[in-house]
Parts: sequence; C-alpha cells; structure tokens
Amino acid sequence: MDYQKIIEKIYKKIKKSKNTGKNYDGIPELKKVNPNLFAISLFTVNGESFNIGDYDKLFAIESISKVFSLAKALEIVGEPKLKKLIGTSQTGMPFNSIIDIENTPNHTINSFENGGAMATTSLCYDKNKNKFKNKIFDMMSDFAGRKLTYSKEIYNSEIANSDRNRAIAYLLKSYGRFYGDIDSTLEVYTKHCSAMVTSKDIAVMGATIANNGINPKTGKNVINKKFIPYIIAHMISNGLYEYSETFFSDVGLPAKSGIGGGILLVVPGVMGIGIVSPPLNEHGNSSKGVLTAYELSKFLKLNLFT
Repeated sequence: MDYQKIIEKIYKKIKKSKNTGKNYDGIPELKKVNPNLFAISLFTVNGESFNIGDYDKLFAIESISKVFSLAKALEIVGEPKLKKLIGTSQTGMPFNSIIDIENTPNHTINSFENGGAMATTSLCYDKNKNKFKNKIFDMMSDFAGRKLTYSKEIYNSEIANSDRNRAIAYLLKSYGRFYGDIDSTLEVYTKHCSAMVTSKDIAVMGATIANNGINPKTGKNVINKKFIPYIIAHMISNGLYEYSETFFSDVGLPAKSGIGGGILLVVPGVMGIGIVSPPLNEHGNSSKGVLTAYELSKFLKLNLFT
C-alpha cells in the first residue's frame, strides 16, 4: 500500500475544507497558534516514516501527554494498584467537569479526565521537583525518540489560568484521591501538557505503543509490554473525552487528543499516526483531525472491526 500517496490525497481533501472549529481560548497562548497548521504523519513498527504538511512545526502536546504520565504511573505502582487509586470509569461529561467528579463514585474517574490525570501525575510525586518533572519528561522523550522540552510561554499562560484545575485537585484531596503535593503536582502536570512536539513525534510515540513498548525509531524498550493493553484500553474508552465511544465505533482505533489540536492514533502491530490541526470541535477535539482519522481509517483499511 502506498502510504505516502494516500496521506497526500487525504491531506489535500481535508485542507480544502473550512475550519469549522476554533482554537482553544481558555489558554491565551493556544488561542494565538496558527489555525491553518495541519499535518499528517505515519510511523510504522518497521521504522518507515511518511509525512505531509506542517509535520516539522512544533505544537503543545496538551492532553496527549496523559498517555505517558499514565505509562509512568503504571511503571511505578503497577496496574492493580492504579485501578484502585485512579480507576477506569467512562464519562459523558467534559474533560474538566467538577460535577462529574462529585457524582462518580471513585471521584478520580480515569487517568485522562483532568482530575484523574492530575491524580495519576501525583503518583509519580517526588519531593525533588526536578526529579518529579523528569520522571514524566524522560518517559515522553523515550516514546518520542528524542528529548522533549516544554514551552515556558505556554506553561506560564496555562498556570496563570489554572484555577479550575487547582480547585479540582483540592476537591480530590478532600476525598483522599490525590497522592502528592498539590502545588508541585499542578506545576509538573502543566509542564508536561506544555511539552512541544511535532506530528512526526506523535506518530513515533504511537508506533512505540503499537510495537508493544519498543520504540521502532531507537530500538529502546521503553515500557514493559504487559502495560500496553491497559494503555490502549484507556485510549479506546476515554481518549477523546465524551466523544470517545462514537469515535471508536466509527474509526475503530485507539486514540488520544489534546486541546493543542493534536491527535495520536495507534494501529496495534502496524503503526502510529500523528495529526495536528488546532481548531477544535464542540467536544474539544481537533475538527480536521477527527475528519482525517475517519479518512485514514477508511482508505488504509485500519478499522479494527473490519
């Protein structure tokens, strides 16, 4: 199959379509990102790379980073304890819903909703703030096959607008569902959400998951393959917020989105896919990214149900 020819065809088709969403405006620096940024990247488990569009342009990873804080927490506490401390509940509510935290019996919900993601990050807590941060950044960098850093501008913009996340953290603490210092955890959480990546990086990260934890770019065994099913299941159930079930039914692939406009997809045993387009739809997912995922699944025959 000619992957390059197919992604070029899809890219041209989707690029012509009008931006139906808008950049996330809850963080001023994300609102300023070029809304016309658009790229598609594939990276296979055999190390082949296919790209089109703005694939070398950096953007904020945002909630896609939650896949890798989850991976690190799994490595630290193991799957049984993580299920107990965080949980795997699905939700039909927005990613930062306080009502959902109150009404869900485990309160943390899962490792991808904002509250559960911060609680998951807190499982990596270290009194040494630099060591704490590096635990997650080293994990993300190993998945990407290069050293990742965060944008100070985006971090400062996010931390200045983090009152809701801070309120959620204190709410979880009141339920005994937060496992580290709140200020340090919020800082580290916001920094890993502010990590800068390209669509090529996202594709390699996805390919590492697809390759049972072995990075096909570097050959490094990044994470024990026994944790991969839990990560993939979490992506299927919760990767695109309240739209997750519909997305998986239609596209048939595990995925994780971020409010920076990125989407990571995993084709187990085959490849990782990275897509970026900042304008978001009503569910907080990249509008063009979702359309692109549909097209890729259809033309490349990737749907796990077909």
